Amino acid sequence: MSSITVAAHAKINLTLYVGNKRSDGYHDIDSIMHQIVLSDEITVSADDSLRLTVAEGTAPAGEDNLMWTAARRFLDAASLTKGLSMILKKRIPSPAGMGGGSADAAAVLLAANEVYDHPLSQDELLSLAAGLGADVPFCLAGGCARCQGIGEKMTPVTPWHGLPLVIVRPDISVSTGAAYAQIDASSHKRPDTTEQMVQALEEKNISLLSASLMNHFEEGLFPQEDELARTSEALSRFGRPFQMTGSGSAFFLIADDLKEARHIAETISREHSAWYTAVTETL
Repeated sequence: MSSITVAAHAKINLTLYVGNKRSDGYHDIDSIMHQIVLSDEITVSADDSLRLTVAEGTAPAGEDNLMWTAARRFLDAASLTKGLSMILKKRIPSPAGMGGGSADAAAVLLAANEVYDHPLSQDELLSLAAGLGADVPFCLAGGCARCQGIGEKMTPVTPWHGLPLVIVRPDISVSTGAAYAQIDASSHKRPDTTEQMVQALEEKNISLLSASLMNHFEEGLFPQEDELARTSEALSRFGRPFQMTGSGSAFFLIADDLKEARHIAETISREHSAWYTAVTETL
């Protein structure tokens, strides 16, 4: 196959427990990640050299993009002397904690493997993904999973298809490093609710899901970033479950249905025109 176009789906963190800092500088996590419909579009073609074109949205178009690193490592691992042409249509906001860059890198690995007639196994692709970033293995596997270790230890979890979501990203970028430092310095952290979230997904229990939402980055970042606390306050008045995803700055709100989701998104857009808003749902 000479060319393939794939969707690189964003993710949300329904739980994100941040454990102690490890000797290698990373933190152990316990998180339920769930893919959502919102996605970037990536076209990958066989080529004589390595090229990346950003055809829509804003993203680096060279070696600073994780897609480039993913392509280079795939070609090396597959012992290919040829290259890849990559075209990116960027629709996932970034930086947002939604795994946009990770999803793009995972999509490149999958598409490149397809274009070159599957020279690498799924395990080999997952190994490459783990070397690219903590969220890349999940984005490659897809669906819904409990991610532990630094994100590479994945246990499939029953997905909840079609949960209506409003994505809101205030116009702010946050420091993940500063957030980790704040969490490390905290003497009191919210308990890990990941087990309860697994149960909520299995039972399709929205009340238990709502009660099980948790993200340690909220307590690490809200005291430092007024705009994040302001976004949380703005979402709280709709009376629906919501949470910041990943290390931010995007939030997701779970609506009763898509009609309500669109109404909430329109209301937020009117009142906060600088914020990114989108309506989507879980895969």
